[in-house]
Formats: sequence, structure tokens, C-alpha cells
Amino acid sequence: MTTAHKPEPLGPNGWPRVWLLDHDGAMCAALERLLRATAIEVEVFEDRASILEQLEQRPPNCMVLRLGPRDRLGLELLERAQGPGEQLAIVLVSRATDVVSSVRAMKGGAVDVLEQPVDLGALLAAVVRGLARDAEWREARSRMADVTQKLEVLTPREREVFELVATGKPNKRIAVELGTSEKTIKVHRGRVMHKLQASSVVDLVHLSDQSRCFRPERRGSRQAAQQEAQVSPERKTVWSKVKTAKAKAEAQAK
Repeated sequence: MTTAHKPEPLGPNGWPRVWLLDHDGAMCAALERLLRATAIEVEVFEDRASILEQLEQRPPNCMVLRLGPRDRLGLELLERAQGPGEQLAIVLVSRATDVVSSVRAMKGGAVDVLEQPVDLGALLAAVVRGLARDAEWREARSRMADVTQKLEVLTPREREVFELVATGKPNKRIAVELGTSEKTIKVHRGRVMHKLQASSVVDLVHLSDQSRCFRPERRGSRQAAQQEAQVSPERKTVWSKVKTAKAKAEAQAK
């Protein structure tokens, strides 16, 4: 299954698209009316085969599936959507007795698992969270595509220089690691800056971080702290100098 970089992420009228697998006709009809009243396009499927057939061509922005002993589609899709660029926003409706599957679904990345009989207000809120998560994923994939396109203009040696410069290593050290002269590294570095339209090492650091597979869920203070702890001493020095220069500039502006 490949859902990355799909065209037309929204419906023809510009509304986000939600798929429902119809196991409970009354609930499905009520949810369909509710979603359409809030400017959400809805498509109802009667069986899993039809969903799988359409999924390859035009994945939705969110899916609402039933989770039960005979309804494993949600878990299967969550397992298949673990790779970068293949996320699916899935809301599951489960019976209270199916605790094991519910826990498994949440660990697998489900937006939410709601117990039957489900409250339509809670289900609508879960769908909205799913749509927001999908929008964030699509934005991340778009940014990742832009970064990839930029880096493709670099030669293999320029890519090596780019990665080493982005870690904060000086030209002399890079020259030693690559077995060439410092003068040659300066030339490569200049070409890298020009091709990537970078004005400073900070720009290269941002591109390098994004090229390591940007994930929206990695945002936040806790994740940022963990990433900061893994940053090399050279890169920390770069960031420290940048922050100092920025603080001085702001002080002078005042």
C-alpha cells in the first residue's frame, strides 16, 4: 500500500473525505448526516474488499471502521501503515469486551477506539482529530518531498560535504575525513550553499534534520529535548553561536 504524495487529498468540493464501513446501518446513516452537515465528504462502503480496492487509488483523509472478532480490517491497515509516508488516520468502534484488540489498535496508531454504543458527538470529535492528523502528515510529506528535490541537485561528494557541514564540523576536519584538501572542501561547500540557496550553516542543519525523515508526531518539548540530547557537540556549538548572534542583533535593534 502506498499513500504518499497522492493527488487530490480532498473531495471534489474541497471537503475532507471520510470513509465509513457499514456494519451498523443506523449508526452509519446518523454519522453520515452529521459529517456532511459539518462540510465533510462521506463515502460508505459495504465490504472490506471495496475499501481495499479504492485505497490504492485515492486514500481518504480519515476512516471509521468497526473493530471486533470478525472485523480485523482496522488492525490490518494500521499494521500496513507503519512506514514513512504511509500513515492512515483510522477511528475504530469496538465492543467493550474486545479489550485486547482495542489496546493493540491504540498502540498501532489508531486515532481513537470508541466503545459501542458510540456517542455521535464523541465520534465526530475523533474524526476531526483524524482529519487534523492527516493534514499534518500531508504537510510533512510535502515538505519532505521539497527537501528531497533540493538535495537531488547535489553530486555524491557534495552530499557528503553537506552532511558533514550540517553536523558543525570545520572544513579542515571534513577534509581529513574525506581524504582531500581544505581548499577543495571550501569549493564544495560553496557549491552546496549555492545549489541549496542556503545563507548560513543553520539552513543546512534544517535541511539535514528534515532529510532524516521529518515526522509531525516528533514535535513537542519532550521530543525536542530527546533530539537535543542526541545532537553532536559540533552542532550544539553551531546552534549556540547562532543564538548568541541573534540575541545581539535583537539587542542592537532595540
